[in-house]
Amino acid sequence: MNYKELCAEIKTALKDDFRAYCQYLLDKNPEELLFDKADVPEELLSKHSEYLKRISAGEPMQYVFGYAPFYDLYIDCAPGVLIPRFDTEVLVEEAIKTLPQNAYFADLCCGTGCIAAAVLKHREDTKALCLDISDKALEMTGKNVKKYGLQSRCNIQKFDVFGNWSGLPRFDAILCNPPYINAKDMKTLPDNVKKEPYEALYGGEDGLDFYREIIKKSKDHFKGLPHIIFEIGYDEADGLRELTGFKCEIKKDLSNNDRLCIIRG
Repeated sequence: MNYKELCAEIKTALKDDFRAYCQYLLDKNPEELLFDKADVPEELLSKHSEYLKRISAGEPMQYVFGYAPFYDLYIDCAPGVLIPRFDTEVLVEEAIKTLPQNAYFADLCCGTGCIAAAVLKHREDTKALCLDISDKALEMTGKNVKKYGLQSRCNIQKFDVFGNWSGLPRFDAILCNPPYINAKDMKTLPDNVKKEPYEALYGGEDGLDFYREIIKKSKDHFKGLPHIIFEIGYDEADGLRELTGFKCEIKKDLSNNDRLCIIRG
């Protein structure tokens, strides 16, 4: 099989995911391969056969290949931990621009640690505490901060948002992409998203449980005035405005959907 034939097979099988798969498997854009009649190495064909079978069965591509591109990093991924998404890069961009000098921030519900890793890499003056209830998530966070040589500026700790906060230090800011999918939307998630951990997706009946808890309990954990940057669902801005008494800023992502809730002061 040559590369042109391989691309045709992938496009037929994966349709909308064709481009992403080519980038993962071949590290090339499909346009580079559509007229390439060079033979594909047998080892690569063998991997392709295995990977295509798994993805066609509904396994997320990022779990199959073991990583996800995020900001300018390649974040290691594994089943049992939420996959980093492009939407969350807006939160990272906001944090890089607005965190105070020498900030100590919490990455709450850290998952793979993608937020902390990207911010620490681009803001060398900052330090982070990554917090999550999942042992698997904390393991992945450890791998990712070590991968980019950030472990000296990042502590990792098991923590339950709904538990006791008294042992936490004070921060300059909290960054958080919490579980925020509501009960109704959980029933209509695509099959591949359902492969991700339920506890990293479900945010309660209205999707706002984590926001309520964090806003309420974090008040005494800032060095100065409160500073929280939340990722939110596209339809949750009004809910966050009510939770904060309309004392928040809502920002949109590149698709013009509401994506951030920023609380200052």
